[in-house]
Amino acid sequence: MHATFTVRRVNRICAVFVVSLLFGVACAAQAAETNPLRPTDTSSPRATLQGFIEATDDLYAHMAEVTESYARSGRLFLSPEERERQLTALANAQRIIRYLDVSEISPVLKGTIAAERVLQLKEVLDRIALPSFADIPDREAMMRAGSKRWRLPDTEIDLVLIENGPHAGEYLVSAETVDRLPEFYHRVKSLPYRGNASKELSEDYRALSSGNADTVYEAFLSSPVGLSYVIPPRWMLGLPNWARVTVAEVTMWQWLGLGLGLLIGVLIILGARRVARRLPDVGEDASGPRWRALPVPLAVLFVAALTVPVLNILHIGGLPRVVITYVQTGAVYVSAAWLAMIVAIIAAEWIVASEHLATRSLDSQLIRLGTRLAGIVAAIAVLIRGADELGFPAYSVLAGLGVGGLAVALAARDTIANLIGSLLITLEKPFRVGHVIRVGGSEGTVENVGFRSTRLRTPDHSLVSIPSSAVVNTTVENLTLRMMRRQRFFVQVTYGTSREQMEALVSGIRQLVVDHPRTDKGTIQVRFNNFAESSLDILVQFFLYAEDYATELREREAVLFQIMDLVNDAGIEFAFPTRTLHVETSPSNAIMSPWPGRPEAFTDARR
Repeated sequence: MHATFTVRRVNRICAVFVVSLLFGVACAAQAAETNPLRPTDTSSPRATLQGFIEATDDLYAHMAEVTESYARSGRLFLSPEERERQLTALANAQRIIRYLDVSEISPVLKGTIAAERVLQLKEVLDRIALPSFADIPDREAMMRAGSKRWRLPDTEIDLVLIENGPHAGEYLVSAETVDRLPEFYHRVKSLPYRGNASKELSEDYRALSSGNADTVYEAFLSSPVGLSYVIPPRWMLGLPNWARVTVAEVTMWQWLGLGLGLLIGVLIILGARRVARRLPDVGEDASGPRWRALPVPLAVLFVAALTVPVLNILHIGGLPRVVITYVQTGAVYVSAAWLAMIVAIIAAEWIVASEHLATRSLDSQLIRLGTRLAGIVAAIAVLIRGADELGFPAYSVLAGLGVGGLAVALAARDTIANLIGSLLITLEKPFRVGHVIRVGGSEGTVENVGFRSTRLRTPDHSLVSIPSSAVVNTTVENLTLRMMRRQRFFVQVTYGTSREQMEALVSGIRQLVVDHPRTDKGTIQVRFNNFAESSLDILVQFFLYAEDYATELREREAVLFQIMDLVNDAGIEFAFPTRTLHVETSPSNAIMSPWPGRPEAFTDARR
């Protein structure tokens, strides 16, 4: 860099910094003014238009003083005093936006697009013929005319009276005009400036940028102001011509910076994915936080959050800034909603593991269901907030969710019924995992109570899935929770048993059942019950105290063995199905057997 600067060189540097620093740190400027509480005068079209022009001109003048002092100093960076004066000058920059109705701009874009709209409006006003301020109506003139809108002559630029909201009663550049300012700017940018400060700034910057920046607005978009704290501004003024070539309102050096930032972001996400793969994998049947799901959404959220400072440092504007900001904001809120769901799942598994609950138990399922519902609610709230930031009103989003939710509810009513059924099963706990239950025609051991169905393992090891809505709407018999298990069978003896033997046998069976330690003494029934076809039947009925099916079988077997011994000791025989066949013959078609005493032997006469 040269030690001294010519006047022309000084003017060029001043032009660069007037434009570059115009809105670069406007939001951060908080320096005091003579009366910082004095509001901008927007009481009439005259006050609004005059105030806008004077405020922008005054800001240019103050910034020129700071940049000229720096240009003549020979230093690489601004001095602390110059930065303080710069912030003092920029304290009013944010207030210039107050002259515009930016209510239709998405909240996430107001910090950047609003500043661009101010510059575009300034470009338009500096290139067209304006009436004198005295010819612009004041508030009294507007009231006499009974009009709430005033249009700048020979233009489509409107100033309207705001009737609702925080700016009620103010005349602002209409939201429709603000939305069309890019169109107006492109229609007039080829016109010459009308001999004001913007003309000199444009000429200086065009000479400095080798003709690549034709307007102050283009100079603003291509300014490397965000790097002025780490790279000397004098170096940035010497960028080669190829680096200042503009593509889609963004210079090549800015595109290179964006590409580098995108590459770093992709590498961070891929690194997070590799970290996730190295974390221990908790199986489906094991409890414990599933940390593997956490790194990727955290990385996406981190990269999306870093996008804003990167855009500010590179000073990206125009349509690329709008697109990138929308994508960045959507990524932030989607990843935040994704993270909320994952955190809910991790919290559920951590609670289950810390309380040493069975992985498939109903308590575990209730905890998982509750935390996931909380995660879903949090995710929906985050998405609604994100939609509001992107310019979709919250009430419209809620209305859309309501209509969409109704359609989903009608289309998936069976699924929702099963989900509610699972919730009722989890809350009421009619059975637990491991219990043996009988539901309708199915009987088996409960293996899992999911969000849609209950799975049973039948005695033949088949897996039966029963919809949860069917479980809550039918009778469920919990066989495991029975305090006693009924035993009912018949002891069948032959007809050759005498009455005395029967009475002794009935009494003996009753006594051995009474003596058994696991029988309920008040429910024992042992009676001579029936004359069957081939046996005399003794009914034996009692209840066993058995905590599970294996115990029931074991104790029943013991009772049966004792009855068998009792029957054998009494000399009584167990009956088995028998049938006696008596055959009668007539003399007309049969010949008596030649062997007397053997009536069963005969000869058919037809032989």
